[in-house]
Amino acid sequence: MPNSSYLCTTDAESLYPSTTVADFEPSTHVVACDARCVPLLWLAMFRAADIRTQTIVIEADPDEVSFEFDVATGDFVEIEGEDEEDEVVEAVAPLVAKERALAQLDAAVPVLNRLFEAEGPLDDHAAMLRQAVAAAPGRFITIELDEIDALWEEGTFQPALRTALSAMDASADRAAERADLVEIAQLRAGRAFPPARFLLDGRDAADDDFWNFVRLLGTAFSAAVPWEPSN
Repeated sequence: MPNSSYLCTTDAESLYPSTTVADFEPSTHVVACDARCVPLLWLAMFRAADIRTQTIVIEADPDEVSFEFDVATGDFVEIEGEDEEDEVVEAVAPLVAKERALAQLDAAVPVLNRLFEAEGPLDDHAAMLRQAVAAAPGRFITIELDEIDALWEEGTFQPALRTALSAMDASADRAAERADLVEIAQLRAGRAFPPARFLLDGRDAADDDFWNFVRLLGTAFSAAVPWEPSN
């Protein structure tokens, strides 16, 4: 899924575990995912102090095959590639022990309820996310969000993320913090949040309601999530 974010658990205290952790298993270690945003309640599990920086080496794939279009034949033909070198990346993302993340989620809910008072309370939604995270294997939780960072103007995403996470402790500028959270989560603000059982109850609703519901919690990647029907 291009330009997506992934909520991941891992036993290793490492960013981007899908790349850095040898025994990472997407079917169980990816709690949820979403496209072109980071869901609001994922953010609630982290604080600005939880943002880490880590040097990651992405090993070149010796078996990678490249193709180019041959005008003469009208076909794509395999080309001999150059010896690729490993890529070194400075990764930045939130990472925290799972138990602390769940405690921070609980503490953030009243703050979000105040920031989004017009849209409605998020206690039941947070309880479902808590259930999914608690059930996932691994002692740490992180968000793989480099594909979202890449969608923003260079140098703007990380400051907005830090401001948004700072709002979870104590609101200093309600309007600015709300605006950052809306932008990162890509919420269509100004309408009531769908209830936590929105998808489970199979309610008919406007497209904006379906959109906002996923922007609150994300969606299943492989393992089932409590807020979506299992069939």
